Amino acid sequence: MSIGTNIKKLRRERDITQEQLAELLHITPSAISQWETDRVLPDISYLPKLANIFRVSADVILGIDIESRDARIDEIYREVRELWCTGQRNEAERLCREGLAEFPDAYILMEELAFNLSYSNERAAQEESIALFERIRTGSNDDVAKNFAVGNLCSLYMAVGKPDVAKQLAESVPTLIYTKQQCRRMTLRGKDWADEVRSQTAIFFDEFIWELRNLLNAFRNGHPLFTDEEVIVLRKKIIAFVELFYEDGDSGFNRQLLSEAHFCLAVLYAKLGQTDNALNELEAMLREVEEFDSYSDGMLGNHVVLPPEKWPTSLLIRPTGPDDPRLAMTNSSPTTENSAMDYLRQLSDKRLDSIRETERFQAVEARLRETARE
Repeated sequence: MSIGTNIKKLRRERDITQEQLAELLHITPSAISQWETDRVLPDISYLPKLANIFRVSADVILGIDIESRDARIDEIYREVRELWCTGQRNEAERLCREGLAEFPDAYILMEELAFNLSYSNERAAQEESIALFERIRTGSNDDVAKNFAVGNLCSLYMAVGKPDVAKQLAESVPTLIYTKQQCRRMTLRGKDWADEVRSQTAIFFDEFIWELRNLLNAFRNGHPLFTDEEVIVLRKKIIAFVELFYEDGDSGFNRQLLSEAHFCLAVLYAKLGQTDNALNELEAMLREVEEFDSYSDGMLGNHVVLPPEKWPTSLLIRPTGPDDPRLAMTNSSPTTENSAMDYLRQLSDKRLDSIRETERFQAVEARLRETARE
């Protein structure tokens, strides 16, 4: 309905005449008549007064159904996430853009589009991503969304050759004395407190182990901080940390850390001419790949909640029950291809040429080809 129709409907529901409404607003009855017949729109300054008189929000007068709007945005968001997770990136981007055309301030859709554009190497996509993240940073009321935007903007400004802007933005982030989690923990006692601490321990471990992995992965052809021999030591630490933390071997999606570490060790050992060690690591990689593909079967590329038979049992990560938030996964993988397919492709790495013709290498390759799935 139009604004005029809404005013007329609300006036009649409150049993107010045009003359009475005009008197309350200190205007003429003919002005009210012109509003209600849509010949003239009310000045924006009258919206708060009309909202108070009718005891509704200004959105109701403007004909904006907030609940329906939010429900529609949430529906679009879920569809977008499903498309991203099943590899339909162009379709997901199209749906994001259509959603933003309909709801220009839908920051959750803005974030999805900006984040995925940020992965592009094209300057136009990076600039668009920056513009979207800047809108989130300056316009959103969600502190988490604003913080996420700042983090991505720092990276994007570096990518487009604006390091001074990136550093200035990074310095603008406030230093907090207590995090939300720390404040929450202060309000808990007994078992609730212990469970919160255990949950945070698991989160801290994930952050630590993935940061170590990122530190090593950032440099493919020689690390500026470590020799190849030292990188081997650190790769082995990743394996040791995961196995120590997940004493029951139930590392779930973190098992990808193990297969990747073994593969990287195989490459390093091949480079150093240690053939047996390289082949041992490739075979260890294969075992982890098969374990992971068995565990993740049916969950790749989807929004999933872990079924009870796949709940972890290790002491620091086992859930307290079906409502434990640690069981909820935003998405298990950005693609539906399994790990075997990924590592079959990675075996073409030229750094493995020195062991490619061995029987053990070819056995690993054959097994991956046998189980690979797109």
